[in-house]
Amino acid sequence: MGGFFSRHDPDDVFAYNTIKLITIRDRYLGILHHLCQLIIFGYIFVIVIFVNLNFLDKQQAYGAVKLSLQDPVSVSPTPDYCSPAPSHTLPQKLPCIFNDREKGIQGQGNLFLTTHLTMTEYRTNCTSTDLLCETSTPTLVSGPNEYFLQDVENHKVVIDHSPISADLSVSLTGNLAGDLQHQTKGNLGEMIWGTYNNIRFNSLAADVISVKDILGAMDMNLEGVANSYLTSNQSELVSYRYYGFISLFMVNYDNTDFSLYWKNVRSRTEDMTYQYRPYALLKVDDFIDDVVYLEYPSHYIKVQRRGIRMQAQVTGTLGSFKFQTLLIQLTTALALMRVATVMVCSIMMVYMCSIHSNIPPHLHLIG
Repeated sequence: MGGFFSRHDPDDVFAYNTIKLITIRDRYLGILHHLCQLIIFGYIFVIVIFVNLNFLDKQQAYGAVKLSLQDPVSVSPTPDYCSPAPSHTLPQKLPCIFNDREKGIQGQGNLFLTTHLTMTEYRTNCTSTDLLCETSTPTLVSGPNEYFLQDVENHKVVIDHSPISADLSVSLTGNLAGDLQHQTKGNLGEMIWGTYNNIRFNSLAADVISVKDILGAMDMNLEGVANSYLTSNQSELVSYRYYGFISLFMVNYDNTDFSLYWKNVRSRTEDMTYQYRPYALLKVDDFIDDVVYLEYPSHYIKVQRRGIRMQAQVTGTLGSFKFQTLLIQLTTALALMRVATVMVCSIMMVYMCSIHSNIPPHLHLIG
């Protein structure tokens, strides 16, 4: 060990590198340097952190949605599509019957609202020993009898839902405010969302929206032609009221909106917003078949329901404050601040080379 240090200076062995700071006395380079720093500082702290809230840990929103049906408050006069004499040419007319909320077939996050009902009565020779009726051919008794359900548009859809994000431990602890989004077509065919109606504020238990408003949000008309993509024969064309369609009912949650987040910070609340965004899936043949036994198993009525199947789906983004995410953003900001120095140094080298490496009188390097 002694021989090593006798041959090498200890100051050289333990030497280390450091940065030498110099002062550039040039107004043009100085203004450019500070301007670059100001732009980078503004982008990181104003746009990235303050406006875009990139210090939040953001995850996909989840939730549970329950859809149910509510009877209309009043019955409208007999509409044009109701007639005792059936007519299958557009505009279609059928005898009308009334629906009630019990006819709204409910499931997990979905609701089937019947608009067109077909009932056909059959008899068979089935007996209690031949419950499968494998040897009996059904005999038509009456039908098929077709009906429209009157006042479908005036029924109310009751929407109860709650958001959650398990990964972030985010759930609804504040107020929930939302709106129904109105779908319109842009000039280039793209879909543009515009506010349709304010729906729910503060702590109401559920939203109640008329079927008419939901159809309006999708630009849907039940008297429109449903099956033109299947046939061009005018006598075979039917309306959406007759054919039915599927509505994808999106519930979009968000607590990462700029104004809402800082409002929550000031008031120490955890408010959240949501939007209903219904889409119409038109080229889908969807119906429900059912059998009602008048005398089991030999006498029954086949019932086919067509209508609007509303399928709810939760989307959106929920975020919560994470110190690690904020630290990453600040570290990135400090790294980008060095970009200003590098840019100015590069310009300075070009500037100096342009005068054949002669330093101008007003440019002094002070160590």
